[in-house]
Amino acid sequence: MQRPYQCLAAIGPTPRNPTSNFHLLAACGPRLLLLSLDEGGIVSEWSPADAVAEVPEDDEDGGGERPKKKQKTAAQAKPANIIKLTTSCNEQYVVAVTDDKCVRVFSLVDGKLREISQRCMPKRPCAIQVLPDNTTIICGDKFGDVYSLPLHPEPALEAGAEPSVATETTPEIKGKQAFKPSATNLTVHTQRNRKSLEAQMAQKAFSAKKEPLKFDRKVLLGHVSMLTDVAYAIRNVDGAERRYIITADRDEHIRISRGPPQSHIIEGYCLGHKEFVSKLCIVPGTDLLVSGGGESELYVWDWAAFTLKGTISLCDAALSMRVPGMNELSKLDSNGSVQDSISAKKDIAVSGLWVVPCQAQDDTKEAALLVAVERVPGLYVLPTSKLHVVDGKEPGLTLLNLDHPPIDVACIGDSFVVTLDAREEGQDRIRAFKMRHAPGPTQAGSMECTRDEELEEKLRCINTHAVTDSGAEAKALDDLLYGVANLRKRRGWVEPGKAGDDDPDGEAGAEDVAED
Repeated sequence: MQRPYQCLAAIGPTPRNPTSNFHLLAACGPRLLLLSLDEGGIVSEWSPADAVAEVPEDDEDGGGERPKKKQKTAAQAKPANIIKLTTSCNEQYVVAVTDDKCVRVFSLVDGKLREISQRCMPKRPCAIQVLPDNTTIICGDKFGDVYSLPLHPEPALEAGAEPSVATETTPEIKGKQAFKPSATNLTVHTQRNRKSLEAQMAQKAFSAKKEPLKFDRKVLLGHVSMLTDVAYAIRNVDGAERRYIITADRDEHIRISRGPPQSHIIEGYCLGHKEFVSKLCIVPGTDLLVSGGGESELYVWDWAAFTLKGTISLCDAALSMRVPGMNELSKLDSNGSVQDSISAKKDIAVSGLWVVPCQAQDDTKEAALLVAVERVPGLYVLPTSKLHVVDGKEPGLTLLNLDHPPIDVACIGDSFVVTLDAREEGQDRIRAFKMRHAPGPTQAGSMECTRDEELEEKLRCINTHAVTDSGAEAKALDDLLYGVANLRKRRGWVEPGKAGDDDPDGEAGAEDVAED
């Protein structure tokens, strides 16, 4: 079984360097590959083993003995997978997030990947972006906070120096002291409190003291719910540029806050979702924001005015087009009619929103919105020009059928590449497409996607690239690639036959605790 590529990022010519070549960054498990599209080959590869510091031969404090136990433990440590990937606006730096909560910064010098820093966050980052100034990173974590980090961290703090931001620490205690709760069985009467007391009595010692962070970070804003996505927007107001941070959380909120240094000021909210919001996408050149999550509709907002422009149904389009693989989401009878569309609506989870280039009928350049639904082998396509007229009439969606569910999308020139969950040996993990409006007046609004064979030929080397540790289990890959549906709030956490405090029928909802 081969590993699919879970993250993509494209690097191309910039206004400062218009003659630079196109490159494609692809993350495959813990490895990061850099492909030169002009040369058609992999020019650089990074793996966590390249970042591990060498263990000295002799230990000065240990009488010259080599720390064999430490070396063996380090060799057996499981490498962390890359879960987020982005580039700076000048495309000279790459920022990657691994599932061990580490933010890694790479430089692209002479077309080579070189890691220049790594910082471990207290909570797992869920969204990351490099600001247009090319010096600041904004990072949102699952705990609900958004931080700003310098792209190039300052030197480590001196021993004993006070860090700029520190984590909460427990009191330092010499040795291990037994934990003695103040409550007893004589003072606790309810069943729930007794269970809590038993858990406290089972605790044998205090937790270890947490070390303060040794790098600079600033808290910009926070949510009381699990953060899911972060977007950064710039808008001209009265001739001046104003910056905004748009955040989404698991509790159906979309918040618009001012950009640094006034990010503590909330401008407003875009409210209307009834399920979690997993993805945000700003349409370039407009004040339109597209959001999607655990519902069967996409929401189109005028985010500057905090108003809902309209919704676009995904479920009806999927059922009418009979997407391959949708049999798990809905049941069709012998006549092809829908028997259980309600369950289909409940199972939809938007896993990706991207804006890609397309060609209009008059050969002018336009943009189109791509929508991915988790585990569905296809992409929904809609011209961004149709988002302006969603009021009163819902625009039609075009489906790009794929052999496997899409994972990530990146734009290269006038084309875009899609990484697929193709795990069988010999299957293409990355494919390239070109998009244009379908010809003819009857096809107004429909899109036509064709394979870009020339670009796919340049991608052949990365499709056939073998990964030495590709023998991963299917469940481990599913956990890495598919996690959006887990944001849906579960029910039935109370004991069978006992009603919850908020639900007389015994189906009180309980929100999962955010992961570290």
